[in-house]
Amino acid sequence: MKVIVGLSCWVLGALQGAILILVPVMMDQGEMTAWMIAIPLALGTFIFVIGSGYWGRWLDRCVANQRPLSLVLALILFGFMLSQLSFLSLLESNQLTGTNLIVGLCFSRVLHGMFCSGVIPTAQLWLAQKDKQGEKLIWVTISTNMGRVTAPLLTFVPLNVTYFSLWFVLFITFLACISCFFLMYYQRNNKQLNFLSSPKYRLADGYVGATTATVSTAGSTAVITDTLARFGSTIMMTAFFITLFSSQLQFSLGPILSANGVLTAFQASAMTAQLLLSASISALFSLFVLYKLLIRSTPLFLSFITLSFALGTVLLVLDIQLMLSVILISSALAMAPVWYTATAMGITETRKARVSASISQAHTLGNAFGALLAGLLLTWNSDYLFLGFAILMVLIVLGWLRLYRQSAPLNNAVVNLPRQSVIEK
Repeated sequence: MKVIVGLSCWVLGALQGAILILVPVMMDQGEMTAWMIAIPLALGTFIFVIGSGYWGRWLDRCVANQRPLSLVLALILFGFMLSQLSFLSLLESNQLTGTNLIVGLCFSRVLHGMFCSGVIPTAQLWLAQKDKQGEKLIWVTISTNMGRVTAPLLTFVPLNVTYFSLWFVLFITFLACISCFFLMYYQRNNKQLNFLSSPKYRLADGYVGATTATVSTAGSTAVITDTLARFGSTIMMTAFFITLFSSQLQFSLGPILSANGVLTAFQASAMTAQLLLSASISALFSLFVLYKLLIRSTPLFLSFITLSFALGTVLLVLDIQLMLSVILISSALAMAPVWYTATAMGITETRKARVSASISQAHTLGNAFGALLAGLLLTWNSDYLFLGFAILMVLIVLGWLRLYRQSAPLNNAVVNLPRQSVIEK
């Protein structure tokens, strides 16, 4: 199941990167403007935001009814595969252009948003088992970033196929979907359907039945209930600001490089590709190596990502060592979501999928509005863009510190719940 989850997340990252790279080709072939091609892409993003909430609630019900997560993921991948197939079929058709093609692509992207919005909550719900510090959840981000790194490489494969990268991603989606069905068949024959049992509460020394909740102290329960509400609003705003910052940075790199007139448009595009590739490699290194070393001490972890993020933003605003600034920022913003997602999902046993879906919604909203805001600020005055980066950096760091303070009472309350050995006496 871990391999299937990794492939599913890889598909998300690779598909996103491949589509962004092929936008000029799609515009030329379909006789569309940039604004026209942005309509179906933006529509898919907003459907993703809506769909994440529905998938989160449905996944939690599946857990409560002890349905296998492999069945849910198979359904998601099947719908995801249909959306990619319809998208590619429309692009490969030479008869559809202009408005007719846009209408068809909008339908395809609605399917995309409906089904791909369930991939991340399902993956995180599966990996969150017995994972308090996010050492397993990092594989969701790692797989997605590996997909983003792979997308540019697929574009330059020496084959005379215009949309080879999209066809390859579709093939991987098909393999993951078929693997899910085989996994369900194997588990059913061996009577080992892998599901999560929602009435159980995971504590330090194993799984304890639902009766544990009833014998927990009133003080601990009150702390969890009261603090969880404030914790949720803080984490949602922080997640939104992080992707708002990241999306603005990615969108504005090209215009910033070409604005001074030193680089041509082609040179600025090539430099942007190098910067984004460096950012992805930095994120992968941070997730593979640094996260596991730093997360064992939360204060040390927060100090590192805060220093890295602040220094990178200062270099960006001052226009000094752009490559180094992008690497530092990418390292911090790659690790932070794993930490607060693991913390939030570790608080609850019955709403893990909804927590994951809510955070995914906040991230997607930040991506949706980041490029739009960056475009407006670049058109108005680029100085305001750099001021916006500085303001967002301060808000994000304050959000991290607030999350750390709010999570401490929750962790203490969970630790103070009675152990199974005490209950059995």
